[in-house]
Amino acid sequence: MSSTSEEFKVAMDLLSAGKADKALTLADSLIESEDESKRLDGYLCRGMVYEDGGEGVSVDLDVALDSYRRVSLIAPSSIAFSNLARVSMKLKDFSRAIRYLRIAGEFEMTPEVILGFALFYEESSPFDGAAAKRLYLRAALNGRFAGFFGYSRVARKLGEWGRALAVDCIRVLLGPVIALLVGRKSQFQF
Repeated sequence: MSSTSEEFKVAMDLLSAGKADKALTLADSLIESEDESKRLDGYLCRGMVYEDGGEGVSVDLDVALDSYRRVSLIAPSSIAFSNLARVSMKLKDFSRAIRYLRIAGEFEMTPEVILGFALFYEESSPFDGAAAKRLYLRAALNGRFAGFFGYSRVARKLGEWGRALAVDCIRVLLGPVIALLVGRKSQFQF
């Protein structure tokens, strides 16, 4: 991706504070830049604003998808295609989501991409609980708390209450160690 500009950091702070309208204004100014890395930051920010919405901005997944598509054209990467897959799943376009996940995996099979595949198998039809659990476990073993939560959720859907409880207990016991060893990345999600 790009080297993160100061304007992008400010926009992310605004978005975190719920001031989506101000973040969007900053994103639009970055998109107008002649500097390609600033345009990249602008499209990424715009995608995030429209994906989550906030003060003064309604969720618009089609605009988010278009923004992330532009990011993938400027700087193709695992992250760019993961963003496209996530929004596609929110739109319930699972055929597009799996295509983007596969492309993301070709760039780099990060724990976040693994979480994306797990969520795909959990939410798409037909539900494939065994595949989702296997992938959530893989993400958990890579130090992602979302892997533990996902495994537990799918186990409950399958009626495997004991497994769900065991994974929850392991997460609670190992949580501080994982947080210490993996750091902030342990909280990353798809």
